[in-house]
Amino acid sequence: MEIRKAKLKDIKQITDYGVSLLKQHYELDTYFAPAKNLYEVYRKFFKGCVYSKNRYLLVAEEKGKIVGYAIGELGSRPPVFKIRKFGFISDVFVEKNFRKLGIAKQFLLELKKWFKSKKLNHIELTVHVKNEIGKKAWAKYGLEDYIIKKRVEMEKFSII
Repeated sequence: MEIRKAKLKDIKQITDYGVSLLKQHYELDTYFAPAKNLYEVYRKFFKGCVYSKNRYLLVAEEKGKIVGYAIGELGSRPPVFKIRKFGFISDVFVEKNFRKLGIAKQFLLELKKWFKSKKLNHIELTVHVKNEIGKKAWAKYGLEDYIIKKRVEMEKFSII
């Protein structure tokens, strides 16, 4: 198994996986309903990641086949905070038949190295409140809850 920086030739497979990941989120919560032009938007986004200095797009390759991808990006907070910069893990996806083989862990090790090279001291990510598997997996790597985000449909926003 090789973990490496993504190349343009990988974009089609990464895009397929990105669409699959979004559909998994949609199954948890319809708020993540995909846009009609989802595939094109993702393709353009992932292509941009290949050239970005602020994003690090990785792939896992087994015998010439891409079996997963991960994205790390540079994040920043408003200037009112002492700690301004952080690493953000945007996506981690591994094809079903290749899960539980340590690929996600390898992705995280590479992202951690990249974040350290950028002199970042904190890593963040988001996980859906209904994603029990994700919550357990991220806790295993030392990530802790630190903020609760809320939302409501406008019609249900009750102010009395």
